[in-house]
Order: sequence, then structure tokens, then C-alpha cells
Amino acid sequence: MIPRSFLLGPMLSAPLLLSAQYNSPESVEYDPTGDRYFVSNLGDGTIQQQDQAGTVTPFASVSPDPYGLEILGDTLYACSGGRVKGFLLSNGTQVLDLNTGAGFLNGIATDGHFLYVTDFSGQQIFRVEPSTASVTTWVAGTGGTPNGIVYEPVFDVLLVAYWGPGAIVRGYDRSTAAIMGNVSTGVGNIDGITIECHGLVLISSWSPDRITRFEWGVMSPQFEDLQVPALSQPADIDFDTVHDRICIPSGGNDQVVLFDLADCATAAPGSSPTAAFSVSLTADGHALRLQGLPPDAPAYRLLDVTGRLLRTGRPQATVDLPACTGVVLVQVDGFGVRRLIVP
Repeated sequence: MIPRSFLLGPMLSAPLLLSAQYNSPESVEYDPTGDRYFVSNLGDGTIQQQDQAGTVTPFASVSPDPYGLEILGDTLYACSGGRVKGFLLSNGTQVLDLNTGAGFLNGIATDGHFLYVTDFSGQQIFRVEPSTASVTTWVAGTGGTPNGIVYEPVFDVLLVAYWGPGAIVRGYDRSTAAIMGNVSTGVGNIDGITIECHGLVLISSWSPDRITRFEWGVMSPQFEDLQVPALSQPADIDFDTVHDRICIPSGGNDQVVLFDLADCATAAPGSSPTAAFSVSLTADGHALRLQGLPPDAPAYRLLDVTGRLLRTGRPQATVDLPACTGVVLVQVDGFGVRRLIVP
């Protein structure tokens, strides 16, 4: 994690607002491949797509109305009632319609392999294997109303944002689903949660209407109000790692707020102190150099800061780097996580 001093006095930009084409927007998901934003709308049961010029076009119609959105591979997944539906990024063709048995699916996240979906009314979390269209109950009782969810790759946990007064964020171990910690946030009715460029947590709340930033995994986190204007019932947020931008559906005023986080360029997270290996860029910047791992080390996972899987495989002396910029994470089970910036 970055030093706490970077939580104070961030350089923030004026938000970009777009409202005319949206009808109770609920979730925004950034697509780095297509450089576009997907927006689910509760008012008309659609998913729209917005390009960088601000042009909004239809992508898919969904019934029941679509809530949380998440990209995994070549597919955009949506929570729809008690079902998880998948749509090809290339043309919007529906390729999955999986009944989870949930009462009301709301939030959705991925660890690069599975999907995790929160059941708002049933107070459960389900794990979905898209390739086999199978579902298991991952957490049978959440002890409160789960809403947004995001994978946090450094601590290897799923962070769940809770709805209600005095809302918490709870971490669940990705391997065992054991509770790994709770953070009392001081706000109420958290809707969305995501990870920003430094690996810090962002939450959207309704009480008050606010985007708050804090550090997971410390004893007494500081909470920073990012003072994003024009918010009304901010819902399921995402972070655009290409443009360093918070993507916020503001359902109460039919707006999507794209808020540039200008302090992303001011600091790089340091190396994990528990890591037993080192990672560096090759001289040409096209590959990663992995050092200090034994021949029988388990597979590495290359992730962006949101936890999206970029590449995986057996560790070698050098690993080709996919087209990406910004902070990347190299995770090897049992050896820790290394972080570095790709310019």
C-alpha cells in the first residue's frame, strides 16, 4: 500500500457528466479493450455503452433489470434478478443465463477465474464458474445486507460493502471464504466498491452521497471524502485504470459521473515486504524479469490493480508483458505479491 500521506490533499479534477441518455443508471464497468464504459439502467432494462467522445449507444436489453456488471474474458456479465447473464463484448450476443437461486443479485466481481455475486435479499454470496455454467453457495450467511463486491489481490480477499446504517466493509478470504476483517466506515448504505490506482479502496454511499477512499489492511484506516460533486444515490462504481478515472452511476439524477483522479501519477506502491522474490522490467520494457523463485514454484498471476487477470503461467526468468500501463501486480501463492509501474 502507498504511504498514508498520499491520502491527504489529492489532486482531483472536475467531473465529466453525462445524463441525457441514462435512465436510473445502476452500475458502470470500464472496458479497457474497447476503451468504453458499460452502464446498466434500471429505468428501461438496458445496458448502454459510452465511448470516450461521450457518445452513448445501445448494447443489450436485459430482463429483469440489470444491476451489477463485470467483465471477465470476452464477456460482460450482469446481475439480473436471481440470474447471472453474459453478453459477448464483441456484439452483445447473450451467451449465459444462469439461475443461481438467489432472491436479488446486486453486486458482482471476479478474481480472474470465478465470478462472485451478492444476494442482497438472501444475505448470501454465490460463486459462479462461467465456463461450466455452475454455481455454488460461497458464503451462506453474510450477517447483514451485502451490496457491492470487489476482489482485492494484494491480501487475496473479496471485499464486500454492506447496506444499512453504520455500514461496514468486510473481507473474505478468497480460498476459504473465512472472514479476514471488518472496517467500520462511518457512512451508511454503501452501494459500490472498487480499487483505485494505488490499491486503495473506494466506496460509494447514500448516507451521505459520497465517494470515500481508505486503505485496507491497516489497524486504523483514514477515511477521505473525495468531494465528488453532483452525486445523488451513487451506485455500483468502477475504476478506469487507463484514464485514472472513477466511474460513478448517479441514479438519483440519471447521471454518469466520470471523475479523474489526478494523484495516480504521484506515487508508486512499494514492494510487498513479505515477498520472497523480485520483479522488474526488462530494459526494453516489454517483459517482466522474475527472480528468487524456486523451480517448483506455483503458477504466477499477473493482475491489474482491480484484480483483473492479465496473464498466468509457470514462472520463467522473463515473462512477456501484455499491452498495459500503470500499476501491475505479480502474485505467486506462498511467495507474496510484487507491484510495479509499467510506464
